[in-house]
Amino acid sequence: MTHVLITRPLETSLQLAKQLDQLGFSSIVMPLYTFSSSQPGMDMQHAWAGPEKELKGRKLAVFTSPRAVQFGLEHIPSNFLNKLEFAAVGAATAAQLEAAGHQVQVQAHGGFTSEDLLQVSELAIDPGAAVIFCAPGGRKKLARGLQDLGWTVSVAMVYQRRPLPPAPDLIGELVGVERLLSVWTSISALELAREYLPTVAWSKILHSPALAISTRIKHHLQQAGATDVELADGPGNAGLLQSIQARLSTSPNISPRRTTK
Repeated sequence: MTHVLITRPLETSLQLAKQLDQLGFSSIVMPLYTFSSSQPGMDMQHAWAGPEKELKGRKLAVFTSPRAVQFGLEHIPSNFLNKLEFAAVGAATAAQLEAAGHQVQVQAHGGFTSEDLLQVSELAIDPGAAVIFCAPGGRKKLARGLQDLGWTVSVAMVYQRRPLPPAPDLIGELVGVERLLSVWTSISALELAREYLPTVAWSKILHSPALAISTRIKHHLQQAGATDVELADGPGNAGLLQSIQARLSTSPNISPRRTTK
C-alpha cells in the first residue's frame, strides 16, 4: 500500500488527509513549517502617497497568498482602503480577499504564479505605486516584473515561515512504509525536509514518485536527485486530490487500502 506524504501547513494538510482517507488512501501528515505575523518593515503611507504629495498613477495592493491576506490587511491605513486596487496571485488568494470584503480588480485569468499575474494587460496601464504583501525573500520576480512595467514597488513582509522539525515517530513511519508518494507545495518545505530528515528518509523521498504544484518546485526536486516528478493539477487541495487519485489509481501495485463496513 502507498502512503501519501503531505508537507503543507497543518490545517490544509489535515483537510487533504481527511479527503484521501474517505477515498481509502493513507497519509502521513508532516507539516514542515507554520506561519506567524511580522511587521512589514516599510511605511505604506509613504509608499502609496510619497513624502510630500500624493504620487500620481494607480495605487495597487498585491497579495501573493492567502497568508498574505490574513496577516497583511490589518497593516493597510484605513484612509487608503477606498483608493486602492487589489491584485491577487491565485484564485485562493482572491477568494480570501473577497471574503474579507475587498473586490479584486487585478487577477490572472488562469494560473497561480507571479508570472501569470504579470501577464495581465491592465498592469501596463497608468502604473503608479504598488505594495507587495509577502513573506521575507519571496516574490522577487514579481517585484522586478512590476518595476519593468513602470511601477514604483515596495515590499511589505507581513508574515514569516517558522520551521517545524518532524517528530521522530513520523520519521519512523515514513521510513517504514512500503511505498510512498510525496506532495510538495513549496521549495521551503523541500529545503526543510532535506535539513531535518535523516539520510534514509530523504533518500526514500527522492527515490519515490512525487507531485509538485509548479515547474519551479519540480525542477528543485529534480536537482536534488528525484527522477519521478509530475505536476499537480493545481495548488489547492482540490487539484492535489485529483492528481493524487489519478496517480495512485494508474500506477502498478498501488491501490487503496481495503476498508470494512
